[in-house]
Amino acid sequence: MFLILVPITVAALIWQWIALPSLPAQKRLRFSALREVLSRPYFFRAMAAATFTWGSAFTMFTYLRPFLEQITGVGVNSLSLLLLVLGCAGFLGTWLAGRLVRQNVERLLKLPPLVMGLMTAGLMILGSNVIATAIFMFVWGAMNTAMSVIWMTWMTQNMDDAPEAAGSMMVASIQTAILLGAVIGGALLDSISIYATFLGSIFLALLALALVGNGKSLLKP
Repeated sequence: MFLILVPITVAALIWQWIALPSLPAQKRLRFSALREVLSRPYFFRAMAAATFTWGSAFTMFTYLRPFLEQITGVGVNSLSLLLLVLGCAGFLGTWLAGRLVRQNVERLLKLPPLVMGLMTAGLMILGSNVIATAIFMFVWGAMNTAMSVIWMTWMTQNMDDAPEAAGSMMVASIQTAILLGAVIGGALLDSISIYATFLGSIFLALLALALVGNGKSLLKP
């Protein structure tokens, strides 16, 4: 089964090699450049919001399978189908986000934590129903991929004078969030229950929403 992904991955790599333009560095990246971008209040706040947003997503997503097995009660075939639904929704999310970010991107920054937090709450309430679970997972999956498009668009618009440093900090923030999300979710699952893990995800989403606000504070002056 996994071997099927090999030609698809190779094709994607070739496509990117041909389609993506060359982006040479404007200047050598120094550690002082990282300190400089972090000293900007709007960027520091944005990185905190992005960290909580991705942390919320991966606190839930990392432990989605035990939820589906224990609460929804699906078998292997149904589990695979639900995960396929989530993955296919990602294509729609990417496409929609690409069209929506042409407008004011700051208005979209609150959508990922808001929508994904609501979908997680919906799973907690109606997770025993397979149809409801599929719907919640579809919406969650679409917003999960839209999240990257929205935040990367924000970065290109508001950190255009330091793209290398800002990009490095964004990648570091996302990777840290994924790690912490998995750790926090696992700790809650082991010590309390899967519901505690999902509540932890919702709590991180609320922190992200509080930092984003109306989005104006994350814009370049």
